[in-house]
Amino acid sequence: MVKIEQCPVCGYEQFSPFLTLCDYFLSGETFDIVQCDQCSFRFTNPRPQNNELGRYYESQEYISHSNTKSGLFSVMYQSIRRRTIRTKFQMISGLSKGNSILDIGCATGELIHYFADRGWKVMGIEPNEKARHFAREQYQLQIEDENYLVEALPGSFDVVTMWHVLEHVPDINARIKEAKSVMKDDGLLLIAVPNPDSWDAGYYGKYWAGYDVPRHLHHFTKKSMHQLLINYGLKVENEIPMKIDSFYVSLLSEKYLHGKRKWIAAFWSGIRSNICARSKNNYSSMIFVVKKEKT
Repeated sequence: MVKIEQCPVCGYEQFSPFLTLCDYFLSGETFDIVQCDQCSFRFTNPRPQNNELGRYYESQEYISHSNTKSGLFSVMYQSIRRRTIRTKFQMISGLSKGNSILDIGCATGELIHYFADRGWKVMGIEPNEKARHFAREQYQLQIEDENYLVEALPGSFDVVTMWHVLEHVPDINARIKEAKSVMKDDGLLLIAVPNPDSWDAGYYGKYWAGYDVPRHLHHFTKKSMHQLLINYGLKVENEIPMKIDSFYVSLLSEKYLHGKRKWIAAFWSGIRSNICARSKNNYSSMIFVVKKEKT
């Protein structure tokens, strides 16, 4: 285990306990989330060494890597993913001035495959070797490992996306700098993360699937995301809810709480979360649309 000595967002060295919880998904191990005493950023601390993190993803139930279609839950996941891919394409097409996209953490490549079929120039980054191989073989996509981000030409892409990825990244500061570098000056960066200030996070507490320790190393509120991006001359232009995530996260949370998936309870939790989110735009997951500050 590695103990983080400085806040990843502000560099402060004093933290307070926030939550102790279990890895309900896989290992059964217990982890702590702490909160920075200066900027209130929350992160898993201590956490597994970087070379040990991979074993916490080694499950056929980690669908984004395995792409399994067996079982009702997997079928539901695949159906929701197809719908969200269409929604993401429509949103990005309406926002972007160009048609080149880099998807960081592209998993098995379904999103950029959809974009490629519609005439976009696409590329993916995926650290998981099996998922990378699947995307290359199944869709003939250019998928690279994370080293590419260091080697890529600056200003190469109109759009850079990280869909539920940044919370997994050990060094969020390096990743934001890399993402900014490969963006064109008038390009877009889209970052989607779970929101621990959402109603469902408060309702499920330590059983909330959005914490997903130790795979999720960082836990971004809207405030902390803004703080991180400002450090690198980036500005949030818009905050867009991912309303369907409240149902998916609630279903997993019900399983962690009760030991089984309670579909009806999860459905009503998802409904309530979305209703409660309206006043402050604090949905279960949020998309941050980011641009470079003009100099």
